[in-house]
Parts: sequence; C-alpha cells; structure tokens
Amino acid sequence: MTPDLRDGQVVWATIDSPWLHKVNKETFAGELARIRQMAPKLILSSHLPAATGLFMDRFLDALATAPAAQPFVGPNQAALEQMLKAPTDAND
Repeated sequence: MTPDLRDGQVVWATIDSPWLHKVNKETFAGELARIRQMAPKLILSSHLPAATGLFMDRFLDALATAPAAQPFVGPNQAALEQMLKAPTDAND
C-alpha cells in the first residue's frame, strides 16, 4: 500500500465514519485483531479495491490509526452553497 493510498484510506474513514474518533480505542483495536485472527483471504470494500495477501495487514494497520487521525470538518452551509455556485470549466 502506498503512503498516498494509506493516507487516503484514513481520511476517507474520518469522513465516512466520524464516530471513529469517539470509539474506545482498545475495543476498536481488539475488533481489528479479531479480523486479523480470522485471517480473511479477501476484504471487499465499496470504496477501495479488494484487499488481499500482504495488503490485509496494511489495510488493518491503516484503519487502526483512524481514531487518532485529524477529524474531518466539512464546509458549513454558506460555504457549500458558494462551492455549488462556482462555475466549472467544461474542459477539465
């Protein structure tokens, strides 16, 4: 797993699962350890390619860091409306 993929996975986890910052970190680590003990051959995700082989440990290691990552703070309503009004370049 490249550093960019790992960082992207952690950022996405903070966006998609903001509750991760509130979990009991020991309990979360224990659940990830249980998944690791099951030794799955494949993890399928709706947001990432399938994780297999060596990527399994890297995938779980990245998820383990998500509760301590910087929480995502999205735009407020006014900023969102401004972004939606911004012109887009059809050539991009």
